[in-house]
Amino acid sequence: MKIAYVVNRAAGRADEAAPILEQRLRAIGAEVLPMAWEDGPLNEAESSILSQCDVAVVLGGDGSMMHVAKNAAAFGVPVLGVNGGTVGFMAGVELDQLDRLERLMTGNYTTEARMMLDVTLYRPEETLHFTALNEAVVSHGNLSRLVQLDVLCGEHTVSTYRADGVIVATPTGSTAYSLSAGGPIVDPSLNCMLLTPICPHAMHTRPYLFSDRTSLTIVARSEAYLTVDAEQAVVLSERDRVVISRHQIDAQVISLKDEDAFYDILTQKLIDRR
Repeated sequence: MKIAYVVNRAAGRADEAAPILEQRLRAIGAEVLPMAWEDGPLNEAESSILSQCDVAVVLGGDGSMMHVAKNAAAFGVPVLGVNGGTVGFMAGVELDQLDRLERLMTGNYTTEARMMLDVTLYRPEETLHFTALNEAVVSHGNLSRLVQLDVLCGEHTVSTYRADGVIVATPTGSTAYSLSAGGPIVDPSLNCMLLTPICPHAMHTRPYLFSDRTSLTIVARSEAYLTVDAEQAVVLSERDRVVISRHQIDAQVISLKDEDAFYDILTQKLIDRR
């Protein structure tokens, strides 16, 4: 088995754990392909490594896992996250559970499909495409002012927001920025899109939950910024349209945990944290 091994050395425990984890992967008989990577889209060499491997193992936090998983999805490669960060919602194994790595060789593990978003920016001079595993955000950027945004579901107007912005998130992204903005926590096994306004200037504005078969369109009536998974930021003009729908492929996330990791982490890291 060929395993692409990705380490985010900015994660809290990565430097200490990286050599131990690599040694464990070699000990179970895997051919390890180290992949130097920093935040952001993968370059040609990194993509080449992913295209050759059977599994990718990521040591880092949820951000590292998210960025690698959505790039690996293009090659049909499942990803195992080893929690070297703080929360670890997407981690499939903890650092004190590395004895479970042998399951990669025997196939004794579960793989979860995580829906992604296809984010298309239509503008008069060009069309840009992005992929989101967590969320797409249209907001005012660094300026402290409200933006006016029209949001449509298909041909029907959902609402016109005067707010700091809006978030369109996947269930995976429901525990990220959307949660901080007051959005619901959604089981990652569901397939849907969340629309969460950011600090809306209205008394009764609430988040929306849409079917994954729908398409959302966002039109900014003032200058705004489109940000996708905290990677790319694009300035929007009044003639631009952002269209968001379910991506045709899913990210594949491996879990070596025996328990229901999502709800255990939810309780331990968010509910019981003091």
